[in-house]
Amino acid sequence: MPAYDEEAVSAVRRMLATQTPDLRVVADRHVGSQRFVVEETLRRWCDEDELDLVFTLGGTLPAPGPASSEIVPEATQAVLDRLMPGLPEAMRAYAQEETPLALLDRGVAGIRGRTLVINLPAGAAATLFLAAIVEVLVHVLAYLRGNHAAPPLLAASSQGSTRLHPSSNALSSDANPTASPGQHRLDPAEFAAYLRRRRPDA
Repeated sequence: MPAYDEEAVSAVRRMLATQTPDLRVVADRHVGSQRFVVEETLRRWCDEDELDLVFTLGGTLPAPGPASSEIVPEATQAVLDRLMPGLPEAMRAYAQEETPLALLDRGVAGIRGRTLVINLPAGAAATLFLAAIVEVLVHVLAYLRGNHAAPPLLAASSQGSTRLHPSSNALSSDANPTASPGQHRLDPAEFAAYLRRRRPDA
């Protein structure tokens, strides 16, 4: 947000169009680094325009306490009703594999009304961070819309992925249909190997 980065904005748009085709970008705006303007813009997009999803780009790096720069996380927290700490945690952990400087990001994510708001860092890091969470965005939005088909936490397991069906806006799963929710299958070979580790003399 401090400086309009057309390249980063375009890259985020392309990733969303590719990974979440059900989402449509309706607006973007450069608002500078004035905290009250950032807050007012977020409030209007959430309350008046009732957008499903809002991203901010930039303004998330460390800065001295009284400084007027890098204020986007504080402005965002001021308007949120609920935090979604798992999203920024996942983004920083994912980006840390590329660069340890990812841990300097202070971005937050959360909910105002029925809108999900997510801070992304500036520049090329924006899409790096977004890549960590882009697949779960439709599921968060399903909860915020009150969709009764929103998946439980264990729905998207290593056996398959859960996605939003583009034609019906209903959630469907690629997981094994014969397994009941929360069911864990015991692999005999793995269990035997576990016993051998526990009893080396066996």
